[in-house]
Amino acid sequence: MSFVRPHALARLLVFVTVAFALNAAFGQALARRKSEPAFSNDAKVRIVLVGDSTVTDNAGWGAGFAQFLDNGVECINTSQGGRSSMSFIKEGRWEKALGLKADYYLVQFGHNDEPGKPGRSTTMDEYRMYMTRYVDEACAAGATPVLVTSLARRQFDKKDPHKINSSLETRVAVVREIAREKHVPLVELHDLSKAFCEKLSREGCLVFSPKKENGGYDGTHLSAGGHVLFGRIVAGELKRAVPALAPYIRDEPKAAKPAACESSYDAVVAFDGSGTHTTVQAAIAAAPANATKPHIILIKPGIYQGQILIPKDKPFIHLVGEPAETKNTVLTYALNVRETDAGTIEKHKGTGVIVHADDFRAGNITFENTSGDHGQALALRVDGDRVVFENCRMLGWQDTLMANKGRQYYKDCYIEGRVDFIFGDAIAVFENCVIHSKNGGYVTAASTPQDRPFGYVFLRCKLTGDPAPWDAGKPAPKNPPQAFLGRPWRPYANVAFIECEMGQHIKPEGWNNWRRPENEKTARYSEYKSTGPGANPEARVPWSKQLTDDESKQYTIKNIFGGWRPCRD
Repeated sequence: MSFVRPHALARLLVFVTVAFALNAAFGQALARRKSEPAFSNDAKVRIVLVGDSTVTDNAGWGAGFAQFLDNGVECINTSQGGRSSMSFIKEGRWEKALGLKADYYLVQFGHNDEPGKPGRSTTMDEYRMYMTRYVDEACAAGATPVLVTSLARRQFDKKDPHKINSSLETRVAVVREIAREKHVPLVELHDLSKAFCEKLSREGCLVFSPKKENGGYDGTHLSAGGHVLFGRIVAGELKRAVPALAPYIRDEPKAAKPAACESSYDAVVAFDGSGTHTTVQAAIAAAPANATKPHIILIKPGIYQGQILIPKDKPFIHLVGEPAETKNTVLTYALNVRETDAGTIEKHKGTGVIVHADDFRAGNITFENTSGDHGQALALRVDGDRVVFENCRMLGWQDTLMANKGRQYYKDCYIEGRVDFIFGDAIAVFENCVIHSKNGGYVTAASTPQDRPFGYVFLRCKLTGDPAPWDAGKPAPKNPPQAFLGRPWRPYANVAFIECEMGQHIKPEGWNNWRRPENEKTARYSEYKSTGPGANPEARVPWSKQLTDDESKQYTIKNIFGGWRPCRD
């Protein structure tokens, strides 16, 4: 049995009485607004933000949201840190906000309504009462209230860095119920921000989590790096929930001019809104079509989620990260070929970055697919000709890198995966790269056409595996996971390792026929002067080849690429 205290019951009865009166005013206001014509494009629209610290300009999404509003909109942020749905009203802040006579009020509370906050915490009944009051009083004032579900706290599960256990779920449910009951627009920030953070993982969210004095990170508020990220979510949801506002909401934030030191680039991507674009795809869309000279796009450190496509008609695009920031400039995707979301490119399911254009270059960037070890999940697919990657990382499990068409050059890169994690039919050279096998598997799965004398060529690369005791100086495990150098995706697969250092994770036999003995007659697998614990020419399968000194001389960049010179003079 539950009891309601007398004074709480009295407050509730008073509220109910007022609510009925306000409901009548709400109906009249709604009817009046429906009879009014939609505002013209040159009218000034006023939006007022009401909420706690996660809505403010300095610690929330407020300033980032404002960057997505056209000049025809005035946005006033009245939110205040540490306030709950109750305290904001009791302090007279809501009365002042109503005095601004806005067209729209965006209202988000919940964080400080939770238990344990003296003078601010509310019971669930009280929370519903106050949130309903915001709706009714905004409508009575002739405005449109828009309820916003709370920004998700980054409360990651201790065992799973990709799972958030949100303490706000029950209050978020109340907000949704009020929106349905009152027929007012709803911005679903909680679930979208939760999903976004889960994709990035605990570590990925640190880039926009304020650092605490004790060295830890604040999982509630936002640093400057998160303002535009989450402001974008609110703006996009508002555009959906209130179609009348759609002409006033931008797809990209108001572009800031790059800093003077960045003026040599054609575009600057910065997720915090300090560049010319906040997404890589937007910068690519703005690049000239059918260009004949490089269009250089600087990508500032950050984690950029979602698929990216460089179409065939956008040649000469160069994506560059800042030197020494390769690990902090990440183009990431979290789906495999069996999964889709609203933004999935249908022809490229499970693929993070797709390069169709020729003369593409990338440097100092990490490409990753975080779907995990349960199916094909590409970090990068390259179909263009004359493509170069320098000092980049490609991270995944199965099918990490599809070097699929044309001529491709990888220099000083780190590539990791487990099954067939470098695959396709391109003519590709990997020079001075680290090729890391995760838990055994197969390094390559080439599908080289029969008429090509070269396929994948690894020049002076280092092959490492999990675990890597020869690197760490620890005793070797008794039964470490082992990997094959490759297996033929197509019968005439062509792969050569030239002067490469191989860890003990490489199987003595080296190569696999993919359960097709007939492939042994056609596959072209060779090595030259392999070194390290995994180099074992005597034990290699008899249908592979150890090159002679004269034969190895054919493996030059000029000869492999037919005269194309990937390195700048």
